[in-house]
Amino acid sequence: MMRKIFRGALTLAILINLVGLAWAQPDIPKDKIPADMPSQVKAAIQDLYSPEAATRAQTAHKLGEMEEEAKPAIPYLAGLLGDDQAVELEIPQADITNSTSPGIEAAVALGRIGPAALDPVAKALKDKNDKVRILAAAALEEMADPKAVDPLIIALKDPNPDVQATVARALGQINDPQAVDPLIKALQDKSAGVRASAIFALAEIGDIKAAPAITKALKDKDPKVRRLAVLALGELRTPKALPAITEALKDKDASVRAGVAWALGELGDPKAVKPLVDALKDSDPQVRGEAVAALGNIQNPKAEDAMLAMLKDSDQSVRLQAMRALGELGSPKAVKPLMEATKEDNHSVKSAAALALGRIGDPQAGQALLPLLQDDNAYVRGMAANALGQLRLFRAVRPLVAALQDKDPFVRYNAVVALGKIGYPQAVRPLILKLKDENSCIREAAAISLQEITGKSFAQDQTQWNKYWEANKETFLSSCAKGLCKH
Repeated sequence: MMRKIFRGALTLAILINLVGLAWAQPDIPKDKIPADMPSQVKAAIQDLYSPEAATRAQTAHKLGEMEEEAKPAIPYLAGLLGDDQAVELEIPQADITNSTSPGIEAAVALGRIGPAALDPVAKALKDKNDKVRILAAAALEEMADPKAVDPLIIALKDPNPDVQATVARALGQINDPQAVDPLIKALQDKSAGVRASAIFALAEIGDIKAAPAITKALKDKDPKVRRLAVLALGELRTPKALPAITEALKDKDASVRAGVAWALGELGDPKAVKPLVDALKDSDPQVRGEAVAALGNIQNPKAEDAMLAMLKDSDQSVRLQAMRALGELGSPKAVKPLMEATKEDNHSVKSAAALALGRIGDPQAGQALLPLLQDDNAYVRGMAANALGQLRLFRAVRPLVAALQDKDPFVRYNAVVALGKIGYPQAVRPLILKLKDENSCIREAAAISLQEITGKSFAQDQTQWNKYWEANKETFLSSCAKGLCKH
């Protein structure tokens, strides 16, 4: 969760600031490129001198894809770190376009080339250009080489807070315990970005030694730092922090309170149940949603009634979280209201209710789930099939066999898996036919389900399965008719 937060916010914010108008070329004159290096690498290096920023960025990206093969390009890529001309770079294989610069692509390439680039990149941590130092730290983060720890620790004292933040994040990625003390010290930095990055790095390293310092950060003046502190403590799962985390449920910032609820769910301590139940009354829907989700993680029956009440919350996202949480709790009291929810004209509600009913496992839910196999939304149909498989209802076999012909692969896949869980031999012949489905995941699932039903394994060999079934189907079917069905 910590990495997701930073990749989606902090890193993006820093890199956006790295695009501009400066054009830098490799330090080595173009006519000094050695003639004896591999032709593909040499041609790419020559393109790094192009007057077109897009060409330079695309070439750096290409060299990164070559990884160790691109070692001869290291000094040329290092010389490109100061090139911050903004470009839109197309990534054909991913069918996306990135806002980037030649310098950013050079940093990523150096990181992907690996340890061979360590020394020139570490040297760039001392460059007079702030943007070069940031990209050098980012390259070392990509590289994740333990040998980079010492120069990165020194760079934690960089006068530029963006450099410090990137350095801290790199130390977290490398995950070396010797960085813990310097990162704890960085929690006192005047820059909120540096303090936030230090918390992230300490959570990545996962050393419980950092817990007291991170706990103190719950009082930080910056709400982003406080939120990251509670998330970090949740990941560290230190019981001693429970009182301080619980107290933070009173924080004036809703995002912090939501983070607290998540952290309490991660700790899983029964002592957190009462404060989480109280948080279900919070004015902010994000807090209520995280609180009910946390109660689902803790799975304490004492919270069941309070969680049931959240099925009537005014915010749909909270209601969906409540459905998931009640499913995780296995709440018998939730079956009827969840069955009613499957009738709502909302695909998200119907699919969440189906998932929860499957987890609870009450057979009476079948009467609400079976009609969902005809829903106009493929995800709802797929989740209904999934839930029916968990209920293991015999009466669901025929509808699930029909669902094997659904046009949507998600539905077909879940129907295949469900029939395997139910284990009734009438599904064998239809499952054998699914061994030729156009979707490879469905073919694999069909082979597994056939094995679950018959106890035999012929992988995806349809001929072998047909031969086996013709020789043994009467035994299976007659046993089931007598109530002696083994599977």
